[in-house]
Amino acid sequence: EVTGFGEEEEEEEEAPEEAAPAPEEAGHNAEEARAATEPAAPEEAHHGADGGSFKAYIQSVDICKAYEDACKAGLRKVNACVRRSLHDSVQAAKDTFFIEAPGNDKLTFMNRLTDDDMQIFAQVFMTPSVFLQRLDLSYNHLTDVGATELAQTILAADNNTRRLTSLNLRSNSIGPDGCFAICQAVVMRQTLRRLNMSQNPLGREGGLLVVDLLRNSPDLLELHLEDTEADIDVLVATAEALLNPELHLKVCNLQNPRIITLQEDHTVHLGRMLRVNTHLSEINLGKIKMRDEGVRQLVSFLLENKTLRILDLRCNELGAAGAKHIGVLLGSDCQLSHLNLSGNRIGEQGNVTGATAIAQALLNNRMLRHLDLDHNALCGGALKVLADAVDQNSMLETIALFNNQWDQPSSYKFHQILSDRARVLPLRADFVTSEVDLRIDICKVNNFVIS
Repeated sequence: EVTGFGEEEEEEEEAPEEAAPAPEEAGHNAEEARAATEPAAPEEAHHGADGGSFKAYIQSVDICKAYEDACKAGLRKVNACVRRSLHDSVQAAKDTFFIEAPGNDKLTFMNRLTDDDMQIFAQVFMTPSVFLQRLDLSYNHLTDVGATELAQTILAADNNTRRLTSLNLRSNSIGPDGCFAICQAVVMRQTLRRLNMSQNPLGREGGLLVVDLLRNSPDLLELHLEDTEADIDVLVATAEALLNPELHLKVCNLQNPRIITLQEDHTVHLGRMLRVNTHLSEINLGKIKMRDEGVRQLVSFLLENKTLRILDLRCNELGAAGAKHIGVLLGSDCQLSHLNLSGNRIGEQGNVTGATAIAQALLNNRMLRHLDLDHNALCGGALKVLADAVDQNSMLETIALFNNQWDQPSSYKFHQILSDRARVLPLRADFVTSEVDLRIDICKVNNFVIS
């Protein structure tokens, strides 16, 4: 990614001294005059951010002190996460540096970054931004003003920021205007691999801007647009864009768009895309108001997909009929390793047919590793059917079931499974069992993560 910087340095050294300076080099004249009476700086440091590496840049500039001084002059508090990132980058002494300053970190929870801090960023980091590899400003208080400042300085197209691979602006207050500025700058970053704009009020306009960015970013690998107030047009446009085989996106998060129609046209478009897309390995379609008929159509297309590994359908409106269609998918030559069906209504009104369909599919499925059926109103009979299937499926590693309607037969069966040391792969669950006075109690595991 950095080839050619050394060659540029050699060309600059061979240029005649009497040549007229370019406009961007005018600021160097005074420094060259002073340098005549001072010891020469190391060659790499002399070129600064014009080439070389971050390691060479920090030989002449104390970037940590520069940030602290700029904060003091601008009457802003020093952000502990920014300072830590700079310190770690200096200690690593690599060709690039990173800034990870999420506002939900315990060090900065009461000192989140604002639009004013982006002016400090522009002042301190604009020059070394050529070496910036990762930028995480999630969970802060940036608005369109701060996003535009960021885009026009650190991310500016003429700033030669060619090493940026990850940009995380999750959970700020960036609207369509700020999104436009970010997309205009980011589209020139052919090195960008991960973009997270989730939980920003982008709306339809901002969502479509990100889709346009996707169309022009064949090397983008991860795109997160969860909870951005995007509408059905954004979902359909995303599905249409991903029909292009030249796009290599692997992870797509479209959770919780603003769907106000009872029609499921968006599900059909997404299904048609998944039928032919050979790059996506993970897709999040939670909270898109998918119902039983929608999942039937989705499954009919997914039967032809052999590359998708993670399917997230949490918090939709899937009932027992929808679970039967999922059972058809799992019982086929399905390559899914993660399936999230939490927050649906598969066991509503004591229905066990949906759980039975999934259980029967698990008997022959050897690919699925992680299954989430939490918050599905599964009765004891449905849980018992699932337990019998899990007992025979030795490849399943993780299951989430705690928030359902347990009875003693289902509790006892899972107590046996979790205590079985002869199992090929030990089963992790979001609950533990304990036997007290000939009764099996189910206890929740806090902070359980289904990996």
